[in-house]
Amino acid sequence: TLLVEANRPVSVDRLIDRVWGDNQPKHGRDVLYSYLSRLRAMLAGTPDVSIARRSSGYVLVIAETMVDLHQFRDLVARARGTDDDEQALRLYEQALSLWRGEAFAELDSPWLAATRTALAAERFAAELDHVDVALRQGRHAELVAELAARADQHPLDERVAGRFMLALYRDGRPAGALRHYQRIRSRLGDE
Repeated sequence: TLLVEANRPVSVDRLIDRVWGDNQPKHGRDVLYSYLSRLRAMLAGTPDVSIARRSSGYVLVIAETMVDLHQFRDLVARARGTDDDEQALRLYEQALSLWRGEAFAELDSPWLAATRTALAAERFAAELDHVDVALRQGRHAELVAELAARADQHPLDERVAGRFMLALYRDGRPAGALRHYQRIRSRLGDE
């Protein structure tokens, strides 16, 4: 919670809710204070990182470049903000390389589940933005297999379907693009 909210205070009640949800321990505040104390001790030797108490709650004071989530968001924002497609591709690739699987995979609370879902959507959008730039750069042949897999994973996603059909068409396979169009059209109609 403190990493996601780096450099922003999080109230004690919000921390308790985010960490435990409906399964709060009997003495939630005491347990939280114990955890915070241990976290502070663990971070004591780390330069430029600390947990501070503010009137509005606790804040993890850290350079956001030290947190992969914030690095990812910064790189994606920079990629989206540039008109240079080669630079955008590099930035997207750097951002996407920070992912090592599902966010918070070993942790469970309602807030973490919602955050995990939101982060997966952010990642997916960045992946598709990367595909858009790569298609503009004429990399359709190398994207066909990746987009076929995405189309299988997300059969009703029109953006994925559109990019897949475009890659097939540009790769000299208009019949394959048309077949995919007919499949998704039929499936959307059935749904």
